Amino acid sequence: MKEILKSIYPYLFLFFVFVLPLDKYATAIPNIVLITLLVIFPFVVSKKDFLKLKSKKIYVFSALVIYISINSLLFQDYLNDITIIQKIISALLLIVLYIPIENTDKLKKTIIISVFIGILISLWNLYFFYFSNQEFNFATGAIIDEVLIVDRLYLGLLCIISIIVSIGLMERNFSPLNKWYLTNIVINVIFVLLISSRVAIILLLLLFIIKLFYTKKRNKYFFFFIGIIGVMMISFYLNKNLQERFLFTNNTEKNVNYVELLKKWEPRVVIWECNYLITKSNFNVLKGIGFYRTQEKLTDCYDKVINDPRKKEYFVKKQFNPHNQFIDFYLSSGLIALILFLTLYGLLFFHSKFSYFKMTLFTSLLLFTFIESFFHRQLGGYIFALVLILILFKDKSK
Repeated sequence: MKEILKSIYPYLFLFFVFVLPLDKYATAIPNIVLITLLVIFPFVVSKKDFLKLKSKKIYVFSALVIYISINSLLFQDYLNDITIIQKIISALLLIVLYIPIENTDKLKKTIIISVFIGILISLWNLYFFYFSNQEFNFATGAIIDEVLIVDRLYLGLLCIISIIVSIGLMERNFSPLNKWYLTNIVINVIFVLLISSRVAIILLLLLFIIKLFYTKKRNKYFFFFIGIIGVMMISFYLNKNLQERFLFTNNTEKNVNYVELLKKWEPRVVIWECNYLITKSNFNVLKGIGFYRTQEKLTDCYDKVINDPRKKEYFVKKQFNPHNQFIDFYLSSGLIALILFLTLYGLLFFHSKFSYFKMTLFTSLLLFTFIESFFHRQLGGYIFALVLILILFKDKSK
């Protein structure tokens, strides 16, 4: 029986990863699979597997989870904060559940297939959206997140991760699979440009820039990089959604500079201003004020600082979180939580700096951390855990 469970367990974990982007269509399935993994885990794990957890990075992340939980239990509104804390614990739990699996190669392939299926479903939905509206305009508004399989921000990040793992799986020497990995990279790049995901496009540029530091043929690669820039410029010219997303060309006001347009159209400008105002109010630097209380204070701030009635109503209704995981931990759990989280990222940087594959994963996670409080969403916590698994755990030696 134990041998059967050992053979089933890896595929069950991979199925869990596969259905993650299909959250809208299979909401309960990831939770059911996760519970099944928890039940089987004691029967398949060995003492040797736990050696994979002997890492400063995992120790620091564990300390962060424990500290946030205890801090909230003692000083904050734990019953309301628990919804966020559970997502942070789930991320750590997912890392632990992965240790019976030998390497990350099958995980990489599962991510590629899962994201590809997500792209196909999104394209299908986009087709019907265009067919019913006779336009392809979704630079602003929530309509694009309803059409895509997951929110644009998260789908864009998943596409970037799919590109990175495709690069990681490509053999240096000729392999029949290389052409399929290359095809997947091209499909994901085109899709990212199509849906006008700003963060994903910025990450694409960073992937190519970082490659300059990890290649010996810099002169040849430089011309390739210039070609990539040219392709992106053509995409900007052809795709009005890209123009509106980056340059705010849908604005009708005259004599308004780019900074003013950014303040008007980018929600994070208001959100981060309110983050700063909270730290200047009755704020406990050591303990923080809790996730729930932070959300309350942010909503109150939106009501005070926003003058436009429609914009104010939108922000108050949405109750936007801090949209920066560093700031989120600082506001909710105080300085110690922030130091632990920064320490984790510092250790990840030094662990990743000698590998292009790991460094691009770390860079993607870092940028995402600056612009999103991903632990407010279950998918965000799982993506964080998967990136850590890909960085910290070994792949199949070639």
